[in-house]
Amino acid sequence: MFRIDSRTRYAAFILIVALVASLAVAAFRVRLETQENRVELAMDYTDFASLARSYNYNPAAFLIALRRAGLTSVALDEQLGANVGDNGRAYATTGAALMNQALIGTLSDPLLASLAKAHKLHRDAVYLLIDDASTFARLRQQLPLHFESKSIHVLRATKPWLIEVNTQIDYFNQLAFGIPEDQLALAKRLHLLVVARFQNDERFQRPQMEAEFNDVLSAGAKVSDIVFFGLRNQVFGYPDRIPDAAAAFKAHGPKSNTPFNFGTIETYDVSQVQKGNDSLARLLPAQTVRLQAIAKGEYDRISLDDMIGRFVLGVRERNIRIVYLRPWLHQDGNLSIEATNVEMVRNLANELKSDGFRLGRATPFPPYRGNNAALVGLATLAVPSIFVLLLGFFGWYRPLYAGAAYGATILLFVAGLVTHHETFARSAIALAGALLFVAAAFAALAAAFQETPAQRFQDQLLRSIGWALIVTAVALLGALVVVGIMSAPLAMIEIERFRGVRLVYALAPLIALSIYLFSRRFNPDAEPRSVFMSPIALYQLLIGIAIVGAGALLIMRSGNQSSVQPSHLELAMRHALAHWLSVRPRTKQFLIGVPSLMLIPALLPQHRRWLGWLLALGAGVDIGDVIDTFCHLHTPVLISLERIFNGALIGVLIGLIVMWIYRRACFTFGLLRVR
Repeated sequence: MFRIDSRTRYAAFILIVALVASLAVAAFRVRLETQENRVELAMDYTDFASLARSYNYNPAAFLIALRRAGLTSVALDEQLGANVGDNGRAYATTGAALMNQALIGTLSDPLLASLAKAHKLHRDAVYLLIDDASTFARLRQQLPLHFESKSIHVLRATKPWLIEVNTQIDYFNQLAFGIPEDQLALAKRLHLLVVARFQNDERFQRPQMEAEFNDVLSAGAKVSDIVFFGLRNQVFGYPDRIPDAAAAFKAHGPKSNTPFNFGTIETYDVSQVQKGNDSLARLLPAQTVRLQAIAKGEYDRISLDDMIGRFVLGVRERNIRIVYLRPWLHQDGNLSIEATNVEMVRNLANELKSDGFRLGRATPFPPYRGNNAALVGLATLAVPSIFVLLLGFFGWYRPLYAGAAYGATILLFVAGLVTHHETFARSAIALAGALLFVAAAFAALAAAFQETPAQRFQDQLLRSIGWALIVTAVALLGALVVVGIMSAPLAMIEIERFRGVRLVYALAPLIALSIYLFSRRFNPDAEPRSVFMSPIALYQLLIGIAIVGAGALLIMRSGNQSSVQPSHLELAMRHALAHWLSVRPRTKQFLIGVPSLMLIPALLPQHRRWLGWLLALGAGVDIGDVIDTFCHLHTPVLISLERIFNGALIGVLIGLIVMWIYRRACFTFGLLRVR
């Protein structure tokens, strides 16, 4: 067990205070995650309208059926210049095209014909012929946002309206000119929220951004979220006007009459993150929500159940608050395409509601009590405190070391606050705390390496479970400290990222192995020189190479995006675990970590001498897994707890089997009496 040196008792007291502060942060965070649980189900209207036209479905009736099934919103895109004529209400062409047409025939529009005859058409200009009053009003308002006034000429102010724009057609085609008014009217009539999708223009300043927002709001639509799109993949204001964009958003904050959120799109590839996304989100911590979408091409490669399961998993385990749907283009059984999509939305809505989520306007994570500087500052004191306790445990305590640890922690935290690099400071402190608690959790296992196995299997089982619980409890304290230090709202939606996740994952087994090899607490005869100079047998070298390769493979496979994909067997096992358990545990924890912890005190001393180093690595895997699970700050705390519990439970069952096989083998060779 971990015994406290009398000289470090003050550190134990400070540690208790810091753990209480961390627990308070965790409690406030759990309350926030439980309360702010409203989710939007949004349908991409462009793809939806295409499906409805293809099968001659009534769009309004189809949307009503989807709304009754649980759909809350429609995602409406700005109309690109290339698509101005898609609804038959406007026509865009170049002066050169009109001049060529006039050469071989006549232009039906008298004004265009007279301009062509008088050679007053400009070859490089774009001409807009508009047959709808609302479309003319929208384009009349949108064109000055992108072009200078001198470039726009209304040649005819009566129906059919004619506008000349001095620009290149390829440039005109890629610009966005507002959301079509008929789509906004349909959403308003059907009482659906609008996820408005805008495209950035690098010339935009705050007035132009506000004009874009007001253009949609003036139609009476209930805008819930703003999401950005476009080939350049930018948010409003990128690259130099992001503060302007934030100011335009804040005018529609939670207390305004027309509130809406900024939707940040979840990606697994850093190159796909929208330019300016994180900068804008940092300025809007109380108005940012996570959006999950599945690429259109993937819909043909996954099943309907897998698609629904992926969305449910995102909402439950990654704090997704906008589920971005596209129509399902295949029949499910005997259902029509229309009925299949209605059932898709109904099943998704029912699963989310059964998990305790509400449907409606997406709720962001606002500033909360658990993220105030005083509480987080207290939580950071757990890091130097556990460091001082470890110094006492290993016999290295010096008052100077303790003073330096506390001083460095306080200085780093205060410097982060003052210089507005708080996230970096908190991440550095949290990483140090995670690694120190890895060492503490393994140090708590020291006595287990000296135990003599019990004669009765039942007694040994209880002992092994007890040791596994002790180590897991200390690791959970480390996880609690990480939660206490890092639980800012932006970290919970993965805008502010804890950069130490992979380090905790990779270094935990190495820390455990180092302590086992070099600490006299584990090996009274341990000397660094003797360890490094010990002869190595060929089988030990091969085992070491295999372990290094396995460790590298595990690290390469970590994260959401990996070049090394799981095998079909592992995928089948994951699917089964996800089906039978509400939260799938981590494979390494129940296959390697927990069984290693249980086997350590069950080994005979002669076996422990040559197998102990391998089990120390396994114990490090378990400890690292426990702490690393909570380093994924976008996962709700209760979900992480459930994941650890499930992994420990399955791990104990596997450890029981491994222990029974080991003891039976020892009994067979006369090494142990089994009762």
